[in-house]
Amino acid sequence: MFPEELPSRLIKMFAFSGDTVLDPFMGSGTTSLAAKNLGRNSVGYEINAKFIDIARVKLNAQQQDLAGTEFHFREDHLQGNIADMLDTLPYLYEDPHKLDKKVDPRKLTFGSRIDHRNGAQREEFFTVSDILTPERIRLSNGLLVRLIGIRAESEKKEMAMRFLAEKVRGKKVFMKYETIKHDEQRNLLCYLYLENRTFVNAHLIKSGFVGIDESYEYKYREKFLTLTAQIDS
Repeated sequence: MFPEELPSRLIKMFAFSGDTVLDPFMGSGTTSLAAKNLGRNSVGYEINAKFIDIARVKLNAQQQDLAGTEFHFREDHLQGNIADMLDTLPYLYEDPHKLDKKVDPRKLTFGSRIDHRNGAQREEFFTVSDILTPERIRLSNGLLVRLIGIRAESEKKEMAMRFLAEKVRGKKVFMKYETIKHDEQRNLLCYLYLENRTFVNAHLIKSGFVGIDESYEYKYREKFLTLTAQIDS
């Protein structure tokens, strides 16, 4: 949702009176309303049919205005597989720019940071919104992260996820990073800590429900291997 002033400014900049404004994501019809009030025609598309009645009210479509504005609402129902329909289009748009969209931890708004006013170390905390696998979690800001050193074992996966959920559910956590910031899937690699500085990665390994990722070098690799040896003994 956005105010009418936003599309109004853009319409006045890029469309003359009598032109047609296209809104491919019509929603409640704010862009069409702005176009109407500025003397432009408009066409809008919306996949949620519930917005039709809202748009009718917003555009005052039931009452003919002095300018003789005409409104036409049509609801189409697609039949068949969307993917097959796309293949029949005369062209498919593909972004020619292959940008590296990985996250730069230096630009994130959480994690360890120095308070320059008093030189004290402080943490910015967040919560875990979803546990996808024993080593992959989603944070409260939507970011996917992978716990460094953790390797899921299929036969113990459910127990590991329950253990991790009990450890972090409803608690504030923060992250620390390694030299290697991302894995092959662009997940942010991290060490996860509770507010009381409990090392979640290490506790998960000590539970015996996960294995250790030995595919690359990282700071606590030997420590994690020692924990596993203690469990085995």
